[in-house]
Amino acid sequence: MTRCIPDTHWRGGRGLAALALLCLAATAGPPAGARETAPSAGATPINTDAVWNGAASLRVPVRLGSDTRLVMPEPFDDVWEHDGDVACTLLDDRTLIIRPRKAGIEQRLTMRGRTTGTLYLARVSSALPYTPIVTVHDLAPRPGGAPADPGERAVLDALKAMMRATPPPGSEIQPSRRILLDQAPYRIAARELWRLPRGITGIIVHIQASVPPGALPVVPADIDIRIPRLGTLRAMGADDFRLDAAHPSTQGYLVYADR
Repeated sequence: MTRCIPDTHWRGGRGLAALALLCLAATAGPPAGARETAPSAGATPINTDAVWNGAASLRVPVRLGSDTRLVMPEPFDDVWEHDGDVACTLLDDRTLIIRPRKAGIEQRLTMRGRTTGTLYLARVSSALPYTPIVTVHDLAPRPGGAPADPGERAVLDALKAMMRATPPPGSEIQPSRRILLDQAPYRIAARELWRLPRGITGIIVHIQASVPPGALPVVPADIDIRIPRLGTLRAMGADDFRLDAAHPSTQGYLVYADR
């Protein structure tokens, strides 16, 4: 599902610096290459192997009254957006113990790797099939522990800033009501245009189902909104990744930059 927005739809924009960036799209689906460890017949799996490939958020299941052990591929620092309903403890520098304090948990978790500088994005949810251990593997580890590409970090930082509604110094924010996509099953309208440092442009959008009520996943791979003036769509996130009759819309985040 692709739509190309002509350059004239976004006037007054500044030139974008050329960057070579890793594309990131936060989705509710399993990361490419992720799998659940196969259990023996009649047994419940205890471990989920997840692959961080920079193209999907990590899915971390939790269950009230139980702990989930999240094992990362490198030492990390964790940042919760809202941690009042979740208790978390570092078991060691690569392992986080997560225990929900109530049922119905849906929260974002951001982790920055201390060795590579990679910014990992995760979704902690009690709606996922529960396993007590989630082991994360890096699909493309950087040789010699080289720092992450600064352009990649800039895109991920821009995505995080929009999700938290905390524009960095030097940002310019403009309101917008432009329709970016109106093609079943989605209707996507711009709310704010963020011009961020380092030649990055973000758009906060309203994502709405345009089909009769029912369970509709928000799949970034199916949403390709091209705006040549802003560069290439490098990242996409959303507050919720499934629309239904009770929640027919959600807020989303698009990040553009030149290559």
